[in-house]
Amino acid sequence: MSNDLNPHLVSASRYRLIGLAVYMVIVIMMPFFILKNHQSQALVYFSLAIWWAPLLIAVPGLFKGKTYTYGWTGFIILLPFFYAFFYIIEPDKFQWSLIITILCVVYFFASVLYVKKNALGHGIKTNKEAKKAKGLE
Repeated sequence: MSNDLNPHLVSASRYRLIGLAVYMVIVIMMPFFILKNHQSQALVYFSLAIWWAPLLIAVPGLFKGKTYTYGWTGFIILLPFFYAFFYIIEPDKFQWSLIITILCVVYFFASVLYVKKNALGHGIKTNKEAKKAKGLE
């Protein structure tokens, strides 16, 4: 690597890739986990609509590397987190639940660190500076 690269942007890029990979694993795993949890077809469709479909809204922004998307998906990732955490006490669903719960926590930290490092890489250190850079002040 060249010495002229901004170290904050380099680490931001790493966190972005980790976050994207983990998010996509969660998006892929959730339908299988939901299918495993419900016998009724109606409950499967309802659960997919409530717990999984909102995750799909963020996928294009994540692939584009939009920091705003990485910021608000910290809230969206609570959906699979709570869903998986609810089933963590059932022995036959423990492994799936634990994996999804851990992945959600990893995604949350990766997304927060991506947003922070990206801002630092662009010279933004405070909320006031961020607002000024966006022309809000």
